[in-house]
Amino acid sequence: MTSGPETVLWTLLIGVDAARDHIRGAAVESGYRAKPYDEDSINIEVPFSLRKRRRTVRFTATVRPSARGADVVWTAHQGPLNHEHLASIEETLPEGVMDYHGLEDAVLRAGLSLGGRAEFRAVVRVLARDETVRAIGRGNLNEAAGYVVLTTRRLLVIEASGLGCRTLLDAPHGSIEALSLGKRSTGETIRVALPSGPIVISRLGHGEGHGIIKTYREELKERARFVPSSAGHSSAPLSPKSMTTAVTSD
Repeated sequence: MTSGPETVLWTLLIGVDAARDHIRGAAVESGYRAKPYDEDSINIEVPFSLRKRRRTVRFTATVRPSARGADVVWTAHQGPLNHEHLASIEETLPEGVMDYHGLEDAVLRAGLSLGGRAEFRAVVRVLARDETVRAIGRGNLNEAAGYVVLTTRRLLVIEASGLGCRTLLDAPHGSIEALSLGKRSTGETIRVALPSGPIVISRLGHGEGHGIIKTYREELKERARFVPSSAGHSSAPLSPKSMTTAVTSD
C-alpha cells in the first residue's frame, strides 16, 4: 500500500529485529549497500552502474512494530521511490515473510498464477492497511485486461503489468446495486449495477466470476448479521436486490 507519493508501506509477518535483519540481508544480496541509520532505520544505497545505466539512488527503510509483526516504511531521499529496487529486495526475502492481505490464498482458490511477487505487490499497493482480498479473477474491462479483486471493502479492477498498476474500477460494496453472472464463448462475465450505470467485466476464466459473486454474497450476508440497531429498532436491512445473484447466458 502506498502512503503518499514518496512513501511505500510493507507489512512483514515477523518481529522487528528479524525484519531489520531480513531487509538488510536482502538489500545486500540484491547488490545494494545497507547501513544502520539508527535503531529503527536502515539506509540503503543503490550504487552507480554504467553497464546497467543506473545512477546512485538512496532510500531508507524504517522498521516499527505492528499488530501483525513489523511495518516497513520506505522513504526516498530525493524524488520518487524506484519500485524496481524495492521489488528486487522483496524478491530476495524468504517465502512467507511478506503480508499480501490474503491475496495468496485467494489466488490459490481461483487457480490463478500471478507470475511473481512484483505482480502481488502491484495489486496489494492499492489496498488499505486493514483491507483483505476475498476473491480474485482475471478479466477485461473496456478491452483493458486486469485483475478483478473482491476485498472486504470494494470490488476492484486493477490493470497490473510488472511493476506498474492502474485502478480501472473502484466500487465500494455499498455502491453496488447488484452483480449478475453471465457466460459467453470467451468466458464468464460479471455485470456490475452501479448508480452511474452498469458495467460489464468480461473474459473471466471458468469459475472465476462465480467465485467472486458467491464470495460477495457471503460478505453481504455476514455483514447483515451485524447491522447495528438504533433506539431499539433495527437499521434498514441491505437491499434484497443487492443480495441476489442473477445468472444469465449471453
